[in-house]
Amino acid sequence: MLDKRPATIAPGATGTLSSGGRTAAVISIPDGRNVAFFGYRTSHARPGEDVTTELQRVYGDLGWVVPEALDGLQRADSVYFDTISQVVAASWSKGRVVLLGDAAWCVTLFAGYGSSLAVGGADCLGIELAAHPGDIPAALAAWEAAIRPEAERKQKLGRRVKGVYAPTSPLLLWLSLLPLRLASLPPVRRYMTRRFIKG
Repeated sequence: MLDKRPATIAPGATGTLSSGGRTAAVISIPDGRNVAFFGYRTSHARPGEDVTTELQRVYGDLGWVVPEALDGLQRADSVYFDTISQVVAASWSKGRVVLLGDAAWCVTLFAGYGSSLAVGGADCLGIELAAHPGDIPAALAAWEAAIRPEAERKQKLGRRVKGVYAPTSPLLLWLSLLPLRLASLPPVRRYMTRRFIKG
């Protein structure tokens, strides 16, 4: 959370910069505050290192609002630093112990759907336990058979679209921005306005 909005970011707006497998964004949230978001590719995470030092090492050569955001980190009330990883487990239960939500199938923020899958998975587990009274192994097998196909589809989606968040090459960056560039063309903008706002 930034203590002040960078001057080059308009109130209520979000700005993003991507370069060489790194993305920096300043995001306005509804209560008027602004959040800095940093996402980058690395061969190994170093969560034990001081966050400011790590982000300065990775982003120190970038301009725009990045220096302001990095400076704001030192005064921030809270900083969250973690790896984005995906859980791929052969089974989500053992005996009477069950993994649910991200503990079982974390799809990552790249795919979304994490909350929906967690709530749906818990609901489905309750349904299967009720449908198989006294037979927990059968209930768990039926539950996993029902949920796993959708969870795996969303996991694949997360792996497929992760390049959009931190493109590794100029071509991937250009392709990731292409929908926005097309949307700015007058014919496309008129169509989108008719289709989604007026329609």
